[in-house]
Amino acid sequence: MSALPKSLPQPLAAVLFDARKLTPALGSEVHGVDLKQEQSEGTIAAIRALLVERGVVFFPDQHLDPAQHLAFTARFGQLDIPAQPKPNAPLPGISVFDSRDGLYGRVPRWHADVTSKEAPPTIEVFQTIVLPETGGDTLWASTAAAYDRLAEPLKRLAESLTAIHAFTPVKVADWGKERTPFHWAEHPVVTIHPESGRKALYLSPRYAAEIVGVLPHESAGILKLFNDHITQPETTVRYRWSVGTVAMWDNRSTLHYAVDDYGDALRIVHRAGIVGQRPIGVRG
Repeated sequence: MSALPKSLPQPLAAVLFDARKLTPALGSEVHGVDLKQEQSEGTIAAIRALLVERGVVFFPDQHLDPAQHLAFTARFGQLDIPAQPKPNAPLPGISVFDSRDGLYGRVPRWHADVTSKEAPPTIEVFQTIVLPETGGDTLWASTAAAYDRLAEPLKRLAESLTAIHAFTPVKVADWGKERTPFHWAEHPVVTIHPESGRKALYLSPRYAAEIVGVLPHESAGILKLFNDHITQPETTVRYRWSVGTVAMWDNRSTLHYAVDDYGDALRIVHRAGIVGQRPIGVRG
């Protein structure tokens, strides 16, 4: 894939589509683009620049089939195709999240995706397939805006730290079972975005297990301090879905939280992603 420019002049981006900010910190909704059609290099570059700037971008009323979903995602990098796709995947590369799945169908916790990997996904592309009549919103938090809002002494502290991110079985009963996934990685607590150069707090309450080199109670206190700071309302956006909406988020600079407030109603979403890069800290 050819290299894409990091940004486009605003007048050109405005000609290509209509992007409306949802909050000052993050989130834009885009109108005037049909993602079922092949987009020009200029449009893809403008979408990428908007994504890097705003963290999460929404495209209502798209209704992509799985092949179109993958084709659009692939314009932003190498598709993340698991070696063993799940049986319910309509195509390799599409992950299905079904609320009837008691383990992974609902994710009511703040997280960035699979930060327990050495190279977590960079961009995720998500589409709503079935929605409850009410509820089922998703929230995002800007870890870059959260870093910007830190007091200077806390910025210096965060930049000096490394965290262990671990993927462990959600259910205690699954520990030790054959094929139970487990992986972990160490990442800097402050990262530098490879495209924008912007600093962000690189923590994920689902995966960030401890701070390296401090006592357990100190680690717990530090993690709580920064996680609570990231998820303050001032650095979040809450999105109310409609069926067929496509969302893209930058997994390097946001967290998200799927609100589980819809009882027994059905919620099904599809997700595709881009192969990751190892996060870069302020010390390289």
